[in-house]
Amino acid sequence: MKEFVVHNVDFIQLTFNPGDDRVYFPTSTHLQGKKILSMECLANDTIGPGSVYGLDLSNRFPIIDRSSIYVTLYDIDGNLIVDSLFFGYFTSLFGAEMPVIDCVIDWERSFISVSDTVQQTSVIFFSVYLGEKDSVNPVQRNLYNLPISIFPDKLEYSLYRKVQALEGRKITGVYYLEDRGKGIPDKALYQEFGYLYLVPKDQSRYINYIPLQFISGLNFTSIYNNFRSISLQQKFIEPVEIDFNRSKILIRSTCTDIRTLNLSFYYE
Repeated sequence: MKEFVVHNVDFIQLTFNPGDDRVYFPTSTHLQGKKILSMECLANDTIGPGSVYGLDLSNRFPIIDRSSIYVTLYDIDGNLIVDSLFFGYFTSLFGAEMPVIDCVIDWERSFISVSDTVQQTSVIFFSVYLGEKDSVNPVQRNLYNLPISIFPDKLEYSLYRKVQALEGRKITGVYYLEDRGKGIPDKALYQEFGYLYLVPKDQSRYINYIPLQFISGLNFTSIYNNFRSISLQQKFIEPVEIDFNRSKILIRSTCTDIRTLNLSFYYE
């Protein structure tokens, strides 16, 4: 997978209603006229037995199934840069190399289409990465790990007074791993459905609700129909100080187990 360094992270959330076969991208003030490095789409997949699924930011609607989604993108000069590209190319869950877009997108002309009938109101969620192509990866030698206990009836976890050790440090990457703990049945091999909201002290930058799935330190690859986890840390952050007292995690999972989420911060 191609590694890349992100400067800002924003998101786009689109809603499909029953009967819809095409939805156009909304125009975001953060993204209008900005060169987009890459985009990543949230997958609502469960690996193995069980049924643990993710919900959108509002905790109301499910993330749409990825089996029949196609993405079409135009740039501001009217050029077709992505033509009905299968949704799977925009997800790194199984080690795919996401397309490097590296251009300014005409959001009003770009759209998502589905080939199957949508049975219920569902959401498509994209993280949008802004940065420079072929930027030099920052050195990741210092590591701070933060364990957080996750309970099924709690939806928001503030990082207030939890990361004082990194005050004044510049963050160069953040990854998550989940520990389901001993004695908890492994209903499914899945990645936690949640969204990390970080507040850079540099007010010109933003890291808005990036799904935990996108910053997993473990991804999955399939070899002869058996899933195997591999270490795959591919997203770096252009060094920036974070105001952790204003940062938080939103959990949007149907999982009813108590588990531990570990956030690992690399810093200068």
